[in-house]
Amino acid sequence: MTAKQRGRSMLGVSATVAISLVLTGCGSVGNKSSEEKLGYTPKVQEIQTSKNQVNDISSRILDWMGVTGKTTEASAAAGICEAVDPDFKKYYLIHHPWSVYDVKDGSFQQAMENIRRELPKHGWKITRDGHTDSAARNPEIVAVNEKSHHTATIEWAKNRSGNLKQIISVDVNSRCYRAPEGTDMSKDR
Repeated sequence: MTAKQRGRSMLGVSATVAISLVLTGCGSVGNKSSEEKLGYTPKVQEIQTSKNQVNDISSRILDWMGVTGKTTEASAAAGICEAVDPDFKKYYLIHHPWSVYDVKDGSFQQAMENIRRELPKHGWKITRDGHTDSAARNPEIVAVNEKSHHTATIEWAKNRSGNLKQIISVDVNSRCYRAPEGTDMSKDR
């Protein structure tokens, strides 16, 4: 191979490398660790343990409301930690949406006042206390537990379209966790 041919060959290799870098991103710049993407190191924990914690939080929130009524029966479930594991291979979060309705003792308004008072007493910081951004402008409280970093969104859906009854809907969510090695994520969901 002549010097001229080697020069053309190297030019071709350089062009290929440059195109690859543009299409895939420059190695270390785009390859942040899970911790860097999340801003914290995910705790390694069994999925069932995490679900139990969120179910317990939901139970306490219901107690703090101080009302008697019907509740939806759904339990907490593992979901995708989108930021670091969209394929649900080793990271997960826990989500528990539920509602209380047909209140027999107490009132929805009293439940919201109780929540507003009780959350801070139990290590929760209220980060939003106002109305939803929807047309209904329902009362909403958003809080984060300063120790466990769980979040809770509590909405009194008093203005609902149609003849739907009032409810208080609650969403309790965890941070992302890392499942222990060998966990079959599809079974433990």
